[in-house]
Amino acid sequence: MTDFKFLWQNQPTEENGMITLSDIRERAQALQARVRLRNGALYLYSLANIAITLWLVSKGVSPRYTAPGLLIAAAHLFVIWQLWWRTNARAFPPHLMGAAALDYLRHELTRQRDALSGAWLWYVIPFMPGLVWELWLRATLHPANLPPAIDRIMVLFLVLSALFFWTAVLMTFQWGAAKLDIRIE
Repeated sequence: MTDFKFLWQNQPTEENGMITLSDIRERAQALQARVRLRNGALYLYSLANIAITLWLVSKGVSPRYTAPGLLIAAAHLFVIWQLWWRTNARAFPPHLMGAAALDYLRHELTRQRDALSGAWLWYVIPFMPGLVWELWLRATLHPANLPPAIDRIMVLFLVLSALFFWTAVLMTFQWGAAKLDIRIE
């Protein structure tokens, strides 16, 4: 007969695979640092676009593109607010222990994943009215000094560039959401 006491005492343990409170704190701090870096880069990008747009409008560089440019600047302000509201990095409360700390980290990962997977709604859509208006103006108002064939090629290039850029933005957000999904599991 097998000695159950011997088997029980000598069974392999899971200590190497267990997560400790210090691991949870390190992961939470790493998540917070990544979120702050990502949001900081997006804030800087938006503020730079707003500054350039307002400078171009104040100089009167292209008066017919003033309204679409202001719509895009307003979209940047909306996106800055959404970034702060939806994805700001929340600090890990120092008083949490054990399962509560793990639940907090899982909740933060889930919140970030949900924000990134829904970015098409709060990040991409606000830019579309101004972008479509600007592309429509470029397609219908032909410069006098450009041959029509070159003008059509430039409009096609702008449309394809916009499609490529916004597809890349969406794919980047979806990739980030998928990475967070893996970490949650």
